[in-house]
Amino acid sequence: MWRLETENGRYAVKQLAEDMDMGDAETVAQINATEVTAREFSGHGVPALYSLSLDRQHLQLLDGVGYLVYPWTNAKACHRNGIEERHAVIVASTLAHMHRSDIDIPELRDVPTFPVTVERATELVQMARQRNVRYSDILEDRLDDLLQVVELHAPALERLASHQVISHGDLDHKNVRWDEAGEPVLIDWESARRLNPTYELLLEALDWGGITANFDARPFTTILQAYVDAGGVINKDLIPAVSDAIQGAWASWLLYNVGRAIGLKDTHQRAIGSGQVDLALSALLRMEKQKDKLTAIALQYAS
Repeated sequence: MWRLETENGRYAVKQLAEDMDMGDAETVAQINATEVTAREFSGHGVPALYSLSLDRQHLQLLDGVGYLVYPWTNAKACHRNGIEERHAVIVASTLAHMHRSDIDIPELRDVPTFPVTVERATELVQMARQRNVRYSDILEDRLDDLLQVVELHAPALERLASHQVISHGDLDHKNVRWDEAGEPVLIDWESARRLNPTYELLLEALDWGGITANFDARPFTTILQAYVDAGGVINKDLIPAVSDAIQGAWASWLLYNVGRAIGLKDTHQRAIGSGQVDLALSALLRMEKQKDKLTAIALQYAS
């Protein structure tokens, strides 16, 4: 990220990662479509921060590198320990508004999902144990439980595909900034896609409750109540599939990072992978412990 001072104002310039292929037309089109999505939501009253554009082209290419230029904002993310009830209420209400808007962005393509297979999961855990990856002993001990989560992932995704809307896709606390007046600014729309609204709601409610750190059920409950109060609908029949899909997503992320952690060549990627294995495993263990309780809470607000 760069801060750019000009005679016409101040801007934030995001330089996209070098490993993103800016020569691939589909990649360029998808990045641009996510910014179009943010702009469209802004027109529907969602506090979305989107990049500048010319003829609907937001992504700027210079020497094969992609850039996005945003109006400058002094809004800041709320630290996880500083999350208050009003933050959860505003986020849930905004999410309900986005889901009810049901916008259509023809340029936004569906993001393919490739759930990890049981065979691949078993192979990764075995390799992790052989190379003494951190927590590999726990993965080996709990392999049967992990494989059960993996098996349920694909059927859950198929079930949730029956109803989808376009939404942000990654509305955790780091992607919601707060200005001096306490109003939200939604940033980082690169994960915008079509997804099931009940899935996104429960996924974000878990995140705002701290599923990756010290989980607190109060923000989880607050978000569900505020979402329904704002006109959002939680589909009772889909809650079991949502639970399986969320656990499956975390299991896939866990195993992806196991793969990074066992790499022999790139020490930087190994370090990142090890850290994310810790994060994902903690989240899965907390979800396992809280699953019945959280499902019961969700059913109270569902229709």
